[in-house]
Amino acid sequence: MIRRWYLLLVVPCIVALTGCGLLYTNVVQPHSVDFDTTPIGSKQAALSAFTVRFPLLAPPLERTRISAQWDTEEVNAVLEEAGITKMYYTDIKTQEFLLGTFRRQTVIIYGD
Repeated sequence: MIRRWYLLLVVPCIVALTGCGLLYTNVVQPHSVDFDTTPIGSKQAALSAFTVRFPLLAPPLERTRISAQWDTEEVNAVLEEAGITKMYYTDIKTQEFLLGTFRRQTVIIYGD
């Protein structure tokens, strides 16, 4: 049985950590902001890369991290699958969990 005082302490902490991006962040940013003559495009494709990083907690190595990264697909294969022959612009979407321990970056490609 969980006591009420325990919930009164834990729930606000989780809400506060989530609200300031320590547990989860989700951000979409354009690669460029020069869109004066750029067409919108009717198609889009996505290419993802994943990263997992773990900090080493030994005192002399406290700033060192072990990391691994892998990609899901190549750009040309993704564009061909979506039927895109002209690429107009890209956005990058970054999702991070647990202070950046797990990161997923997705490049969103727009074109025709």
